Amino acid sequence: MEDGARTGRMYGGQSSTERGERRRRALLDAAIDTLIAGEKLTVRGVCSRTGLTSRYFYENFRSVDTLAEAAYDTCVGRIATSVSAAFAAPQELTEQIASAMNALVELLETDPRSGHILFSHRIGNPLIARKRQESTAFFAQITTETARASVQSRVDVEQAAHFVVGGVTQLLSVWLNERYSHAPEARDGAEVADIATAMITALAAQLTGPAAE
Repeated sequence: MEDGARTGRMYGGQSSTERGERRRRALLDAAIDTLIAGEKLTVRGVCSRTGLTSRYFYENFRSVDTLAEAAYDTCVGRIATSVSAAFAAPQELTEQIASAMNALVELLETDPRSGHILFSHRIGNPLIARKRQESTAFFAQITTETARASVQSRVDVEQAAHFVVGGVTQLLSVWLNERYSHAPEARDGAEVADIATAMITALAAQLTGPAAE
């Protein structure tokens, strides 16, 4: 089969496949911007932002919920990959913690939209709220798996992991919302990473010490 038949007719230097991918990215970007702004996600609103018709929307997504889920997964996938790689590195636990927090904060600084999708108070979409709960469970699972071999105390490692993830989530949420509103007291990323690292390291020191009698 000819390449042109596989990819479709060229128009404006792009194949039909490339144009379809560009439209899908535009719809995802519009959804992310709409959610971050705290606005209701609708087909009409997303199409208005992109200049696309509803025909192209439904070529890519069954509903606004499907679009919202894809937008969330696109953003959080980057964060999950970065944090997972830091925890997987062959280092001491304290070094893994520092690496993970620095990688996370650096990503949020270079890609703030992903951070807002995961942490922003402005987003009231019920599906995003459910997805955030799933992400919390995922990050708690990574933390549990990383810490389990080192923990010697009687504390439930999984519950401790949820405690850590909840604290870091709140810290990053406050930081990102301060940055979003250009609050004068907003800290820089390195300072936030240091605070998170200190919090987690202090707890880890207690959990990895000699087991209580």
